[in-house]
Amino acid sequence: MTSAEPRRRPVRPASMATALLVASGCAGGMGEVRDPFSRAGSGAEESVRVEVQNLNFNDATIFAMRSGQQVRLGRVTGKSDQTFTISWNFALPISFRVDIVGGQSCRTPSIGVDPGSLVWVQVPSDAGLSNCRSGRR
Repeated sequence: MTSAEPRRRPVRPASMATALLVASGCAGGMGEVRDPFSRAGSGAEESVRVEVQNLNFNDATIFAMRSGQQVRLGRVTGKSDQTFTISWNFALPISFRVDIVGGQSCRTPSIGVDPGSLVWVQVPSDAGLSNCRSGRR
């Protein structure tokens, strides 16, 4: 060993364990991003029930819309009713897009939702000519 080379110190097991504990403690919270405006620390999203009444003969695919995002609820067979439950941030209004098999589609206006409210969507028999409707109960 020459005098210009620095001396290496042996790594002690106690200092290595401390470094690992600190690193794992810091990394543990990095995946979670908490919303400061969330309800009671449980997250801002809670569930909302959506009842869909399809008056059209064709099947319809229903999407919930919020702030440029869309969430697919599912498909409702023609001339039938179906209920969906989705997670929703009640600070945001909800609207719906309905795609009818065969090319027609329609959108509902935005409505506010509250915890525990039931939202309904009605798909008209002549979607594309008539507007889809929605509301709260």
